[in-house]
Amino acid sequence: MSDLLFFPASMPDEMLHSRITRYHFLSGNRTATETYRDLFDTKPFCMSTIVPKQIEALAGRLPGQSDSNLAELINANTTFPAYRPFLGVREGPQHAGEPTIDGVVRVPRREGSIHGMAKLCPTCVQEDLIEQGYAYWHRSHHIPGVAVCWRHGDALIHACPKCSHPFYRKLRLLPNLTEPCSCGWSPFEASSTLEGTHLEKKVALFAHEILNRNIPPIGSAVLSSCYVRQCKKRGYVFGHNAGIAKLFASIQDYFGDEFLSSTDPAYHQGKHEQWIRLKSDKGQLNMPLARHLIVALHLFKSADLFEAALKNESILLSASRPARKEETEDSQDSKRAGHRKKIEMLLALRSDADMDYLWKKAYRPTKWLKENDNSWLMAQFRTPKKVVAAVEFSVDPRDAGYAALIQAGVDDLYRCTKDLKRVNMRNLQTLLPRSLPHDISKRKQKFPQTYKLIKLHQESVWHFRLRTLAWTVAELIKMRVPVKYETVRLSSVVAAKVFTAFTSFFEWDLESFSKTGVSAEALLKSTGVSRNWEGPPMEISF
Repeated sequence: MSDLLFFPASMPDEMLHSRITRYHFLSGNRTATETYRDLFDTKPFCMSTIVPKQIEALAGRLPGQSDSNLAELINANTTFPAYRPFLGVREGPQHAGEPTIDGVVRVPRREGSIHGMAKLCPTCVQEDLIEQGYAYWHRSHHIPGVAVCWRHGDALIHACPKCSHPFYRKLRLLPNLTEPCSCGWSPFEASSTLEGTHLEKKVALFAHEILNRNIPPIGSAVLSSCYVRQCKKRGYVFGHNAGIAKLFASIQDYFGDEFLSSTDPAYHQGKHEQWIRLKSDKGQLNMPLARHLIVALHLFKSADLFEAALKNESILLSASRPARKEETEDSQDSKRAGHRKKIEMLLALRSDADMDYLWKKAYRPTKWLKENDNSWLMAQFRTPKKVVAAVEFSVDPRDAGYAALIQAGVDDLYRCTKDLKRVNMRNLQTLLPRSLPHDISKRKQKFPQTYKLIKLHQESVWHFRLRTLAWTVAELIKMRVPVKYETVRLSSVVAAKVFTAFTSFFEWDLESFSKTGVSAEALLKSTGVSRNWEGPPMEISF
């Protein structure tokens, strides 16, 4: 029996946080603590997550079945339905009324930080009051990658445009949109808003349609195959495979660096390698939601075509799975041979191996042989072990010459030029006629001098960031461009916190540099740090 007297019905596309705020004002509670105690029987907690952690408690207090209440709250008042097609949750049909919260654990943690603000469209606020009788907060405005209203195309705002007071405050309820800000600004008086670009409107509309379709969970194999098939249809191919590089180049040309940088933090930081991932990792395509939306929109153009392609791919993959064959005598023989080979290899590698070792290292082969070929298995422990002679590697005669090449060319790699690359093990080996052996132990034994110099001259991440910033500052001054973060980020991938930390730690007088000029090499040398510098003595998080 529910002990909650009432809970306001959801408005179209309303956030759960907004619905709780309406309950607070309608109930007449004086404090947020009273409201949270009514709804969740707990003190106020963070509501900026994709699915609030206490949502099950609310579902249990509402009239009706707890499971159906939970499904309704998630599907109608959170952004989780937009994530569901891309999470790679279990394949197969989902039963009606089955709780949908189990897939939430597969949402990447980084996605939670995107929800750390409340955004609104002033035009929506005005129309909601007229059409619905109440102004509220929309969930479609809070999908990652969405910067404009899907309905009106106006840029979303997350703070008062007059006094910059943020709408969202941790552990607080959302503001009542019918009440003006403390500075006097009200969304009902907002007449002119910044209009979004054509691309921003397309992404917002596509995200809104995906959110409201409530597409069921899709297996990662289906989603990956769907992306790959559409890549080939659109001509993004590389041999017989999907051309990921061609797809990425097409997305860059269509959306542009400015839009992609504002939407995806990794792109803004210059992390373009593996920006598109079409291979499953632990049952999931490891990309944030905003990137999934951009890739899906670019490949399929509409939510209708994307959903239809997912359904068709599910049918094709299920039909292509071979029927399970009964185990024949031939398959038993091949299985026996394979398991024996595995056990023989383990016993040959370790002379003191016993049954416990086999159970730990090869459980399935050991279990099968124990049940079907135990006499052979036991005989292996009675067979004398062959003593394998240890292989000794002599020093390669090219070692001294390779070491001299590293010593002679390392300073050139550290120069501040346009195409800066971190001096790591891979780039240091470009100074050699051929790469060193891949195996570390063999590399140490055959090329001891070369390996020692490579380890000695490797550049730390912090020194590479400093070298990049020094070159950027010098180039901006040369072009007579003001040196500030807005101009630095256009010329390099240096993060804002790194720029602030370096200029403060080294006490760079940027105005003086702009007047007198400075070279990148001189600026880097003036810092006095080594090439394996571990960074400034302060905590910087990314």
